[in-house]
Amino acid sequence: MSYIYETVMGTKKLVVEYCFSSIDNCIKVVEMTADGKFHRINWMSENGRNELMSQLVKDYGEVGVDYANPDYDSEIDLDRDVPEFAYGV
Repeated sequence: MSYIYETVMGTKKLVVEYCFSSIDNCIKVVEMTADGKFHRINWMSENGRNELMSQLVKDYGEVGVDYANPDYDSEIDLDRDVPEFAYGV
């Protein structure tokens, strides 16, 4: 699942599509536009990238997942989803 985040940085309106990578355990930018034109995150300054990524982490926490909380455990409890009849109860 991906999310859309809109912000203004400097004089540019950014629209960023991002997602959380389960493989790398981090937020990744899928696609981005600046003032409606294609843009890449690696075209931004280091400070700009850091600011945008911190905003994305905050936004991701607001859509339901507390990514910034180091105690958050995203492991699925597989036993919870097994019906009782599978255990022979």
